[in-house]
Amino acid sequence: MDIQRIHAYDDPRFPQEVLYQHGAYLADGALCFFRIVSGEEAVLSAPAMDQADLDALLDMFRFNAEHITVFYDEMGRCLRRFPAVERREVAIDALQPSQFSVDREKCAAVGHFIQNAADLVIPVMPLPEGGVCVLDGHTRLFEAWRRGLRTAMIFEGGLGPEMRESLLGIVREAQKRMIFHIRDLALYSPEEQKEKWHDWCNAYFAAREETSD
Repeated sequence: MDIQRIHAYDDPRFPQEVLYQHGAYLADGALCFFRIVSGEEAVLSAPAMDQADLDALLDMFRFNAEHITVFYDEMGRCLRRFPAVERREVAIDALQPSQFSVDREKCAAVGHFIQNAADLVIPVMPLPEGGVCVLDGHTRLFEAWRRGLRTAMIFEGGLGPEMRESLLGIVREAQKRMIFHIRDLALYSPEEQKEKWHDWCNAYFAAREETSD
């Protein structure tokens, strides 16, 4: 099955709430979407599919939302239950970024569903010197900080050794740029974010791949 994640915030095929949550997908061209309804639950709207295809769709969704562990269909029937993710509340200011900047448009989008710490469930990775760095969710954390929230829920994300090493390299680069807190991140337009962050990431990972060959 060919699965594509929809990144746009203005696709009329999907509910706006779903687009803000990045829960919209196409599976072999068919519309599928997840509506997150709590800190660990989501409702899936999708055509009938066999177990293998359902598992593939859930795995792709959980790659970006590992903390969502219980899935229901629109009738309220449980489709799949994964082991619960252990989480704890920490100060946002204690989280080391692994990113340099955030996108202004994405901040506006995520702001529609950020109310409290329970809406900020963030995967992290321990650092050798102590503390943790953010793996994903910089935009949510930055917007939450701007809105006056000061804590988030964190859990340890599942990363292999190679990816952990790559992320640690990005953390060290962020620290060289004096980025030690979420509030230190730059706020850019989508075009600037592509140039200054996404293009930098592409070059960074390409260079690492060449070194390992």
